[in-house]
Amino acid sequence: MARVTVINDSSEFIDLMRELVTSLGHQMTGLEAVRTSIEEVVRTRPDLLLVDLRLENTPQEVSGWELVILAKAHRDLLNVPVILCTADVWELKKRTRDLEQIADVHVRTKPFQIDDMSELIERLLKASRAKRRSVRAKAAMSQIPVDGGPPGPTPLRR
Repeated sequence: MARVTVINDSSEFIDLMRELVTSLGHQMTGLEAVRTSIEEVVRTRPDLLLVDLRLENTPQEVSGWELVILAKAHRDLLNVPVILCTADVWELKKRTRDLEQIADVHVRTKPFQIDDMSELIERLLKASRAKRRSVRAKAAMSQIPVDGGPPGPTPLRR
């Protein structure tokens, strides 16, 4: 079971996504934009972020775009995939070049097909789990601590 955090200024959208995410067998935390900060996002410990590009009524006028930039710069969220949703095609066109520079950001325009969003969520979570397993395996082999845990196993001596 994965943890998905949805950040949107519409409680109806959050409710819709809660229904979808829980039907896929995952936990979901919905954060209304008016109360969302990067610290709040970190506290949810997400495996996937789903963010509205144009958030309104946010603290200090932080847009969804800025929240994604902050998330990708935060050490605890750096490797978390992001689905960026928007109905604003013009804003999306302005951000296309920027999006190409950010890893693991996937865009879906609203309205979107539920089956398409379900498939994308599952695909990103599966890829994220595989990536974390690979990092942990490499860390165990090289004795590098991962996620604040102890180093990997001590090599056998002959």
